[in-house]
Amino acid sequence: MQQGCQYFALGNVAYGKYSTKYEYNYQLTGRTTQHADRGYTGDQETMLLSTGTNVQHGAYKPDNDEDQSQVTVTSFTLQVAGHVYGKKDKKQGKPGMLHLGRGMILKALQDPPRGTRELQFYQQVFSPTNTDEVTIALRRFMPAYHGTMEFDGGFLKLENIVEHYKQPCIADVKMGKVTSDPHATPEKAAYEKSKCPSAAVLGFQISGMLIYQPDTGQYERVDKVAGHKLTTDNMISEGIGKFFGYPKSIRKDVIEILLSKLVDLQYWFTSQRQYSFYGSSLLIVYEALICDKHKHPASSKTSSPSQSTTSDDKVSTTSKHQGSSEPNCQSAACLKKLPTIDVRMIDFAHVFPTPVEDRNYLDGLTNLIQHLRLLLDFKS
Repeated sequence: MQQGCQYFALGNVAYGKYSTKYEYNYQLTGRTTQHADRGYTGDQETMLLSTGTNVQHGAYKPDNDEDQSQVTVTSFTLQVAGHVYGKKDKKQGKPGMLHLGRGMILKALQDPPRGTRELQFYQQVFSPTNTDEVTIALRRFMPAYHGTMEFDGGFLKLENIVEHYKQPCIADVKMGKVTSDPHATPEKAAYEKSKCPSAAVLGFQISGMLIYQPDTGQYERVDKVAGHKLTTDNMISEGIGKFFGYPKSIRKDVIEILLSKLVDLQYWFTSQRQYSFYGSSLLIVYEALICDKHKHPASSKTSSPSQSTTSDDKVSTTSKHQGSSEPNCQSAACLKKLPTIDVRMIDFAHVFPTPVEDRNYLDGLTNLIQHLRLLLDFKS
C-alpha cells in the first residue's frame, strides 16, 4: 500500500497485492476428535506454525515486540459463520479463524482493499493515541484488538469472546437491509440481495447459530443456508426466538441484559456521523449452563458445544471445546462467576466514511430490538 495514503481513501489509491517474501512451515503436532459442531465429521488440527524472518507485507506488520517465530494454534471449532479453517475461500485463498489461546483468536485478513479497511479500522479504534470520542466509545462494542501475526498471509489477533463460557450459545447476526457496499457492482449488489431476500425487510439476517437444547443436552447448529431462508413470519419461531429458547423456556434473563447493551449501541449509532457499516455482524454469546440443579436436573448431562447435532444428519459426536476448560459447576453460587451474555460488532471489511446517519444499520438494529422485546412479552 502506498505510504502516507489516507484511511478509507479508496477512490485514488492503488492497493495492489501485498508484497510477500518469506518462508513458512506448517507442522502437524496432534489431532483431537471430530468437528461435529461444524455439522460434518473431520479432525481438529493442532499446528506448530513457524514463520520466516524475511517478512515484507505492505500493511501487515507486528504491532508489538512479541516473538512470533513459532506459535501453536488449533482450528477454531466454535466459529458459527464466515470462512472455516480447512475450507479455503475460492476467491481469496484464505483460511478461517484459528484458536491462538491466551484469550485470543486469529482472523485471516482478506486481500486488499477489504483486508486493508478492516485492519486499519481496528488500528484506528484501538490506537493508544486515539483521542476521537466516537471511536473510543465504540471499543466496548468490539473484540479487543491485539495486533497482527504473519504466516501464510496476515492475521488479526482478536479477543476470544467465548473464552470464559462453559456452554456458550452463539449467534452471528448480519446487520443492514443492504449488505453490499457502495463500491459493489450492480451484479454483486443483486447477488447479495438474492441470498437473503427477507433482510431487505427485517434489516438483519442470521448467518449462523450454535444453540443448546436443554431437553437433549445437545447442541444444534444452524448454518447460513437455513438462516437465509428465515422470513418475517418465522424469524421468531425458527430464528432469533429459537436461539433464546422459544417457545418452552425463553431465556428472558439474558434477553433483558442484551437489550440494555443493544440500546446503548443504538444510541451510539444515532449520535455518530462518521461511519457506515456494510456486511458487519453482531456476535451474540450467552451462557446456556444453569447452575441451579434443582431448577434444571438435566444439567448433569450437558454436553460440550462441540457435541452438536445438525438438522441434516442428527448425529452427535464430541470434540474439544475452546471456551472455558473448567468442569461444569453444579451450584447456584457458581453462576455468579459465569459471564451471562455478551454482544460485539464484528467484520469491518466494508466500513466507509459518511457525513450522515447510518440508517441501513440502525434500522436493522431497531428491528432486532423490537423482536427481542416481543420475546420478553411472550407468555410461555
